[in-house]
Amino acid sequence: MTPNNAQSTTVAVNPEAWVTAVRSAWQAAGNRMTEPRERVLRSIARYTTPFSAEQLYDDLKQADAAPGRVTVYRALEQLHSAGWLARIHPNAGEAGYVTSFPGHLHHLVCTRCGAVITFEGCALGDLLDRLASQTSFAIEGHLLQLYGRCAACQAQ
Repeated sequence: MTPNNAQSTTVAVNPEAWVTAVRSAWQAAGNRMTEPRERVLRSIARYTTPFSAEQLYDDLKQADAAPGRVTVYRALEQLHSAGWLARIHPNAGEAGYVTSFPGHLHHLVCTRCGAVITFEGCALGDLLDRLASQTSFAIEGHLLQLYGRCAACQAQ
């Protein structure tokens, strides 16, 4: 558990650095870096707000030699399982994905423009310990997404 006095820091995801890191991780794991996978990665890196699997597939099929639906969905699942994508659950609507890095990260989601700010560190240790004790539940992890308005939307 993260101590309650842990500092929260935002984590910026540079699109080019993300593609390079994912490509390296996939190759290190013995996965081939095919042209369709490369197209999927590059398309994902262009999104600035959460995107759905169908949105990604629709965007990709506009180009020549677009990856198939199975390739897109398989890549999304692999990326999510490895921590390279985070699932964002908006207040209303379909869950989407945002680029991320493996590790213990959380998200602030703007309810107006859809911007997502990723941050690391949380002060849930005491709460989780207390809940585990009160409920005899063995907590193995958690997901934290906070909803509100980003600075730009507040200024409008």
